[in-house]
Amino acid sequence: FPPFDGPRAFDQIRADLDAFRPALLAVCARHGLSTGGLSAFAHGTNVVVANDADQIIKLYPPFLRHQFEAERLSLARFHCNIPAATPELLWQAELDGWPYLVMSRLPGRPLEEAWPAMGGEERVAALARIGEIMRAAHALPTGGLEGIDLGWDAFVERQIAGCEARHRRMGLPEHLVSQIPSYLESARPLLPRSVVPVLLTGEYTPENLLATQTDEGWRVTGMIDFADACLGPREYDLLGPCLFLAAGSAELQRALLGSYGYDLTEPSPELRRRLMALALLHRYSNLKFQIRLDGWESQVSSLSELEQRIWPL
Repeated sequence: FPPFDGPRAFDQIRADLDAFRPALLAVCARHGLSTGGLSAFAHGTNVVVANDADQIIKLYPPFLRHQFEAERLSLARFHCNIPAATPELLWQAELDGWPYLVMSRLPGRPLEEAWPAMGGEERVAALARIGEIMRAAHALPTGGLEGIDLGWDAFVERQIAGCEARHRRMGLPEHLVSQIPSYLESARPLLPRSVVPVLLTGEYTPENLLATQTDEGWRVTGMIDFADACLGPREYDLLGPCLFLAAGSAELQRALLGSYGYDLTEPSPELRRRLMALALLHRYSNLKFQIRLDGWESQVSSLSELEQRIWPL
């Protein structure tokens, strides 16, 4: 493996196929994998490489071993148990202190790429499908997954303590950053507490959902990348599709939430506030990047107004 000095340096070389070729060839030799057509994926956190046999090799640096554990455990739990294809886990092992997985490669395009070509009905169907997938995933048993429990009550208190500083660092407009303490205080009674945790991906985002063009149009058919999987409250998983895909559309929000099982016959101000608070508290929260509403930063004067723009429920 190539030398590097810390996580930032690793991120700069992560997609450099030549830098990791010796390790990749060693993994291929160990498991009898094809070395033809090796290509690295630019997106992600770890080293992800495909070969010409529709196999994926995923290398985790030692400082991200927890992501290896999360992915190997959740892959086995999700595969063939939810209404979407997930990679089949072929091998799990370690090389020179680096854990790695070998898994099957799924067909389809990232939903992020397919989304611009999708019509209105296809987008509604996609959000409804995501809700169905999520509902099935959250119904899976969690026994044996205690090692990836988020420890929600303690986690959320840490997130609250660091929330204002995080969003200031991420460049959220100051007039919104300054409202975070009072906003979260108002939302505290609505936050999940002492919940029975479910298996979360935290990653129902358009980069990690796959779409396939069928005779009926584009359909969500697969899901990849479970390195951030954990146990926690179910609504934590709603944030990705709500922010990246529904993006302030009442029709799309209702397709997602309705298929998951929410009764939306009446306005849901408490649900809206809880989701906005969870969006602020998410461990990877970066609203400037995640909210797909053109010009929203200059159009809202308060977090309350922002929540209504995102969730017009």
